[in-house]
Amino acid sequence: MLTKNDLQRLAEVRLDDSVFLFRANRSSSAYYLAGYAVELALKACISKLIQANVIPDKAFVSAIYTHNFASLLSTAGLLPDFQRDSNADPEFAAAWAIASKWSEESRYEIWDPMSAASMIQAIHDPSHGVYRWVKAHW
Repeated sequence: MLTKNDLQRLAEVRLDDSVFLFRANRSSSAYYLAGYAVELALKACISKLIQANVIPDKAFVSAIYTHNFASLLSTAGLLPDFQRDSNADPEFAAAWAIASKWSEESRYEIWDPMSAASMIQAIHDPSHGVYRWVKAHW
């Protein structure tokens, strides 16, 4: 069983690994792990909604087992904050547009260095990046 701290740590490690792999000219793996870091970070946000000694609704549990960022964002209850912040920060909205193209199927594709660099920048940017925003909601 993964805890919120486990998910947070895994998200950090996967993002660091994506940068490392990109620098080692492993664009496809870097692309995939950058997106996976966002998935884990969103699931860390969701984990704080789970109460001890309470069996969650089946639909809620099922909603966690997706890789779709928009669905995870909604399950985490972050949609209103996301809409507000993306309207206020067009660079964040653009970063989300890039990052949200990621899927678990990305692992079966070959990604060129430009695509990987765009994905990592969209996620990792310290001022407008997707990861920074999700992490602020942990």
